[in-house]
Amino acid sequence: MAIFTPSDLTVVIPTRERWDILARTLDALEHQSALGFETTVVVDGSDQHPPDLAARVIVKERGGPGAARNLGAITSDRRLVLFLGDDMIPSADLVARHLARHDADPEPEVAVLGHVDWHPDLRRDRLLRWMDWSGTQFDFRNIVGAEAGFGRFYSCNVSLKRSFFTSAGGFDEDFLFDYEDLDCGWRLDQRGMRLLYERDAVAMHLHPYDWLKVVRRWESRAGAERLMAAKHPWFEPWFAARVRAASAEARASKMWPLMVDFVPRAVPKLRRAAETRANRWYLQQLAPPFLAAWQKAADLEERAE
Repeated sequence: MAIFTPSDLTVVIPTRERWDILARTLDALEHQSALGFETTVVVDGSDQHPPDLAARVIVKERGGPGAARNLGAITSDRRLVLFLGDDMIPSADLVARHLARHDADPEPEVAVLGHVDWHPDLRRDRLLRWMDWSGTQFDFRNIVGAEAGFGRFYSCNVSLKRSFFTSAGGFDEDFLFDYEDLDCGWRLDQRGMRLLYERDAVAMHLHPYDWLKVVRRWESRAGAERLMAAKHPWFEPWFAARVRAASAEARASKMWPLMVDFVPRAVPKLRRAAETRANRWYLQQLAPPFLAAWQKAADLEERAE
């Protein structure tokens, strides 16, 4: 007999200004192989006017996706919560696979990380490929075994026992965007969380990126890293360190981002060398906006003090 059934689950989706893509996410949830779960959409901002949605809908004052996820979780009475991004189109068996993993590992501290891949509707261009192999978006390829580690607590496709989540305080709402996942994952880890990787619980990421969107994401990341470092003495700003290191090195040729895709992974040493040089080029391009945003955040902190 199953320990967890669909009626024990709420799927919480924070959203803002993505109604068309959200409609596809909700449609995919309506066609899951396991049905009977609750879907909660939390609209981040009272300035938003959501259309009719096939879900329980909560509209709140704008506070970022972490705050929206918290509200969706605490206003449900289900035993399990699955956090899903509003631009994540779930495979037909995603819910069933999350439930099955919790059935196999029903301990309160067990959480389940699903996999994320790019949606086939997106053109898999050089920029998306770089985001994959560089680990700047997700770091699935370095997971060894079943344990994913708290640093991969990706709230776009992760489930856990709701009481375990709320007892840790949920997401820190000081993080408006970026790093709320790492902060929450660390606090859950301090309480004994085991984050198990379920490779076949796949969500397809329907989020087109161009260079301007990448730059804006890295500017947001700069401020979030400063906040993370201020809250956690153990944390060393990962992106800041790599941007500074790349800036201190000789300028990488713009040919490397073009050439890296032609270097076969079957020759790992050569592939790593090509990725290193190509990644240096990307980091050197992102360094000026990232460091400017870092300094802006530092200035704001000084004024606040």
